[in-house]
Amino acid sequence: MPDVRLNWRSNDQKEKLESRKQIKDFPNDVLRNTNLLFYSDNLDVMDHLINTGFSRKIDLIYIDPPFYSNENYFLRRKNTQSIGFSDIWKGRISEYLEMIYPRLCAMHRLLSKSGSIFVHLDWHVVHYVKVIMDEIFKPENFRNEIIIKRGRRKNLLYQFKSLDRMHNSNDSILWYSKSPETRYPPPLVEYASASKWMGFWSNVDRPTLRYEIFGIVPERGQWKWSKARASKAIRNYHVYQRKHRFLSLDEYWSQTGRTLEFIRKRKGVKYPEYWIPAKSHKILDNIWTDIETYDYSTGYGTEKHVELLQRIIGKFSRPGNTVADFFCGSGTSLLVASRMNRHWIGCDSSSLAMKVSRKRLRGYNYRFLIRKAKPSRQGFRQAVSIS
Repeated sequence: MPDVRLNWRSNDQKEKLESRKQIKDFPNDVLRNTNLLFYSDNLDVMDHLINTGFSRKIDLIYIDPPFYSNENYFLRRKNTQSIGFSDIWKGRISEYLEMIYPRLCAMHRLLSKSGSIFVHLDWHVVHYVKVIMDEIFKPENFRNEIIIKRGRRKNLLYQFKSLDRMHNSNDSILWYSKSPETRYPPPLVEYASASKWMGFWSNVDRPTLRYEIFGIVPERGQWKWSKARASKAIRNYHVYQRKHRFLSLDEYWSQTGRTLEFIRKRKGVKYPEYWIPAKSHKILDNIWTDIETYDYSTGYGTEKHVELLQRIIGKFSRPGNTVADFFCGSGTSLLVASRMNRHWIGCDSSSLAMKVSRKRLRGYNYRFLIRKAKPSRQGFRQAVSIS
């Protein structure tokens, strides 16, 4: 696939992090055993991490950057509110792209060979950022665009006689890997469904799967399984009918080891049917409307729901992995990472975000670091070690 590149005014397409010689490596015990919370601009933090031994050390990155919404977002407490952060851009879209481009470059350098990055956006700029990520992470490492629910919002459209657009009810998460060879366990979620019979014919056109069963050879399309597998399933159902019909098929399937497959042909039905056992779980697809995306427990305007971060961190990382969120906001990702036995790195430049995050992280061990006003060679001082 050819290279992808998005050009905009003043963009020279050069990575804007300095490639300085590493200052020093963090000791291995710090990397493995210490969580880090930075109060700083995240570009400074990532530059610092790259130059202190964290390149290719982070296993999962989730970020919820500004959406280019041109709105302010508040921390609301009782009868007061303060601006948590501003998503208002004085310039055009190029100002936003100049902000996000070097940060995504830095995240690419920090991500481990088997790592994944999840970038949470909405309709305002997701299409721009998708092209940038294709350039930085490469199109072959794009995994999915995940569709999630927006926050609760009253639908006021019924009061109008005419509309200029439909209501936007979803956000998007762009999921990329560092390497196309990376594989993940099937992401299972709880899902209850009863056993059922389904048609054994498929409209996929593979002539090699057109063979005779029950005196039928499809003229077009195909059967779903190979002939040997289908023949065995037909015999299995004949055995059940002759000897075990006093049991339900679900009971018979359970008593015989939960592995048998069945195919039957009913009178009056054109094609044979195959049996699908009852399920307690299913493999996720990219539509995640079964869980909440936003929460409102802290009063922070863009707080993400624990359910969303539990799914991302739980399904696409392992205990002991390192998780990072460089726009950590209210700290949901850090809280979930702590609960799920992941090491984490968090960062935000909002003082109110730090206040909310630190309150939620009480009882968890981490180092809190603040950017110095006049940066030294390393540029950060440890404010406190929390435990």
